[in-house]
Amino acid sequence: MATAAPAEESLAAVLIALVVALLGGYLAHTTVCAELHECSKHETCFSVSSASCSFKTTITPAGWRMLNQSAQHMALQGLNRGVCAPGMRQSVDDAGTLRCVRQLSYPDATNLEIQDPNGGTDHEQYCGKWIDAGTIAYGVQKWAFFDEAETEDAVDELVRVKGSSRLAMNDVAKFRSACRIMVSSNSAGAAASGAFNYLAPHLETSTPHLALESVGYLASHYCDAPAQVGIGATSERFVLQAMEGVVHAEGPLKTALYAVGEPGALREAAGAFAKHMAWLASTSLAATTDAQAAAVVRGAHVGTYIDAYNQGPDFQTASATPNPSLERFVKAYEDLGTTAALAYLRGVAAVCALATQSVIVPEEGTALQARSVAPKKEVAAALGRFQTDEADRFEPMHMEALTNASKFTLSSLSVSYATRDSAWSVCLAAAKRVFPDAFDRMAFDALVSPWLYTRLHAMSDEIREAAAITLSENLIGSIFDAVDDRNAAVARLRATPVRIAGAPRGSWAGVQREFERPAFTSNDGALVMMLKQARALFLDRLVPAVTQASLCEHPPLFAGTARNAYLLLTQKEACSVLMPGLIVPPFAGERFDDRSLYERLGFVVAHEFMHVTAATNLWDPMYEHKLLNAYAPSTHVEAIADVGAAAALMRFPHATNASVCSAASQLFCGRIGYADGGGYSTERSHPKANVRGDLACDFLRTYFS
Repeated sequence: MATAAPAEESLAAVLIALVVALLGGYLAHTTVCAELHECSKHETCFSVSSASCSFKTTITPAGWRMLNQSAQHMALQGLNRGVCAPGMRQSVDDAGTLRCVRQLSYPDATNLEIQDPNGGTDHEQYCGKWIDAGTIAYGVQKWAFFDEAETEDAVDELVRVKGSSRLAMNDVAKFRSACRIMVSSNSAGAAASGAFNYLAPHLETSTPHLALESVGYLASHYCDAPAQVGIGATSERFVLQAMEGVVHAEGPLKTALYAVGEPGALREAAGAFAKHMAWLASTSLAATTDAQAAAVVRGAHVGTYIDAYNQGPDFQTASATPNPSLERFVKAYEDLGTTAALAYLRGVAAVCALATQSVIVPEEGTALQARSVAPKKEVAAALGRFQTDEADRFEPMHMEALTNASKFTLSSLSVSYATRDSAWSVCLAAAKRVFPDAFDRMAFDALVSPWLYTRLHAMSDEIREAAAITLSENLIGSIFDAVDDRNAAVARLRATPVRIAGAPRGSWAGVQREFERPAFTSNDGALVMMLKQARALFLDRLVPAVTQASLCEHPPLFAGTARNAYLLLTQKEACSVLMPGLIVPPFAGERFDDRSLYERLGFVVAHEFMHVTAATNLWDPMYEHKLLNAYAPSTHVEAIADVGAAAALMRFPHATNASVCSAASQLFCGRIGYADGGGYSTERSHPKANVRGDLACDFLRTYFS
């Protein structure tokens, strides 16, 4: 009997606890019901369930006004922020996933939440809370740039959502439809044969002249031909260049011909020609002549609308020297004859047909990357675009960029940049690579409203004039050693147009020519459409050269969704280009007030205008040292553009020392990687994040106190 006592005591404890819990629950329920009764009488709450006494409070309009004017409003803002860093807000994507997105600040774009008034430097005061809220191991995460990829995703999503209606009749939609049919039906192999049959009939090698024109014809489709045709510029004009191309190895060439169904005899002839070209690498060859280069260029456009333009004495063809791939082709043609040369060029066409396929679907066992040196990893690979890695896309743009933008071929856009997750996503990725101008327009339409576009027109004109006056005065203009050089730079600045990628053609910031669309037919497969579009794009790039148009008629060098801007500069003229991906918060917004718009996006516009100072051989070294002493010497080209932009903005009545400093600090602040020596392994052309804003603020305090 004694052993039962503990069990009886445990049961009693449980019963007591249950009674206490029931009593507590009853009292709590009674209290809640009493509160519901009381607040309902005063109309400050309402019941949310007929089966219980649960309720929600209500706030009158007057109460909301009081709440918005009190410290409690900041508490609500904190609830919206949730677990996100200062300057960020909780949101959900289409899948319902909770994400942190940029807090929108307007009409004043200054983000107060990321500021730390106790910060010891300008960037800490204006950006410190956001910086301290996160760390990174390598590189730099910039406040103004961290969500660039999300802008591109948003534009892609718009294309996906509205593709069935908004894009129903245009060429991009037709290509994507044909592409999805090809992928879903697994007919890419047959489509590649169709692409080969589109290219091959136009090849002719009966004379050396026609063989070189056939090389140009293949190059005009962005194929890996023995020579490429690129657009370059001298100090005064555009030129067309017969540049070094590709020498194909015997094995991949014969494999490509087999894949498109060519007979064995032709494959052997093509292989023999390729083998002979490889052997010629060790021999001394005659240099490419101007006549040979002209034949290649002529073959790229003969029989097209380009022929209608006046190609007078101002039209130039330049040959890259040396051009070993073309020289080896010419010599092999002389040694082996027309039949072998035709077989080789048909092999080049087969490789090109499979390269178009590889943009969408990989061809197993076929070597499509024919280049001896693979292209660098690209930020936004597309035909006719300057393709760089992430580190150097913000470096100064030189005229060589035009040539670099025209030399990448279809094989450089291979499936390594697009996976076959679904026909929808793969074909969207392929369309972005071969219809870059169309996607620029989509980005522009999505990101730049008509009202904002009109404001930008007035802003760019006003900032151009403010920058010109600033450069004509001594504070910035004394960077030039000679007055004549300063005056020439001022004149060039005043004549510099602004272009926005994707802006309507013929409008104030758009190129002034129309795009000649390719001749699609309903019988064209996706890969034939790709080749036709590639050539239409190529011919559009030739127009500025054959018409000797202004520098601003060049196509944009980056994708429209890139958060970037650049200035192209020659001795004769300059062109300032903005990407729509830059015309978003925190740089620009339709609801931004004038001060915010001018001191953020306007800072970038003024900075690009001030790059007319980039000819450092014209500078006064003593004044350079005095004005830019705080900057690293390697950054002086960017530094003079920064301080010149800040000085130009100070000419506007709404600008103050503090407001321009605040804008510069928030645009150029960032989280610096702790494991790579402060974000950069070496000093680059731009001042480092955080330092860049601090130095701009120091300049303002020194000269505009």
